[in-house]
Amino acid sequence: MRILYLINSLNGGGAERPLPAVIGLMRACGHSVRVVALARKAGNAIAWLEEAGIDYHIVDDRDPRHFASLRQVMAYVRANRPDMLWTSLTRATLFGQLIGRTLGIPVASWQHSAYLKPANRFLLRRTRNMSAFWIADSDFVARVTHRQLGIPPRRICTWPLFEADATAIPATPWRGEDGNTVFHVGALGRLEPEKNMELPIRAMAVIRARMPGARIHFSLCGSGSQMDALRALAAGQGGENVSFEGFQPDPLAFCRRLHVYVQPSRFEGLCIAVHEAMLAGLPVIATPVGAIPDVIRDGQNGFLLAPPTPEALAERILHLYTRPELCARIGRQARADILHRYARERVETMARAVIHRAERLVRDWPRPAGGA
Repeated sequence: MRILYLINSLNGGGAERPLPAVIGLMRACGHSVRVVALARKAGNAIAWLEEAGIDYHIVDDRDPRHFASLRQVMAYVRANRPDMLWTSLTRATLFGQLIGRTLGIPVASWQHSAYLKPANRFLLRRTRNMSAFWIADSDFVARVTHRQLGIPPRRICTWPLFEADATAIPATPWRGEDGNTVFHVGALGRLEPEKNMELPIRAMAVIRARMPGARIHFSLCGSGSQMDALRALAAGQGGENVSFEGFQPDPLAFCRRLHVYVQPSRFEGLCIAVHEAMLAGLPVIATPVGAIPDVIRDGQNGFLLAPPTPEALAERILHLYTRPELCARIGRQARADILHRYARERVETMARAVIHRAERLVRDWPRPAGGA
């Protein structure tokens, strides 16, 4: 098959991070794939694609913030005439559905998140049958997609967008205060309201008030519209124990520098960052949203933060800071569980089932007699 993989942008978020693995499996099954982005945005995903030797194209690259129009994308698809369109994120999915129907090309569409903006949910409910089938990045998102969009379960399949590499080097466990040792807490994510990154910043102020001598530092990694506001919040709280480290091209390398990982999101889908932190052997403190409660067993391989308040987060961080044995034990269990749940063989079996479904779809797809 010749697949055009339509995606909103090459920004570098959770929909783009798995592209090398997803497209690698498609290519391993004998298919050619080109990623087609409607916008560049930050372009952080480009390095991942180039490192993996993946072909990509930005339809309109005059302004990194600007999305290509439907007319531009239609012209590009018509000129390149794939066997299939594979879409990711709402704008790309809506464009792909309209183009697929116009040109007689089958469409398969990802769903990544438990949350859809009301307008997007309204539109996708009405265009749901224009995608031949839907792919969810987790069992949780599959259930939500069925409920929100009214898509029958038989038209939804699951391809987990995380594969646990058993050779990945884990972080060094916290061993307690020893000379200049600092207890390093971190978080990764787009600096947008849904990621709720003000919560750990406020928690650090609570920690300073409760235990002024504690050697605890919080590193926040990512970029986005809230960067300036979060910097101002940290500075206003005397945030000498908070640092901003920007976009991280290698999240696992960042996690290996930590002792605890925090995911304070207001909503999520699979949440790859949580999985990467668990693979690194870190205790994760996360809000119980999206698929996170499916993978974190509170108090056994991580901690679910409810209620999600600065005081509750500060208390949990201090609890781990003063209990190195607990910190290490939770981290070991997190890594063991993620290696079992997302073992390469298991994930690739599910992925190949989705790819084979796409192959059957293309094989059986009716072709217009005179071409479109």
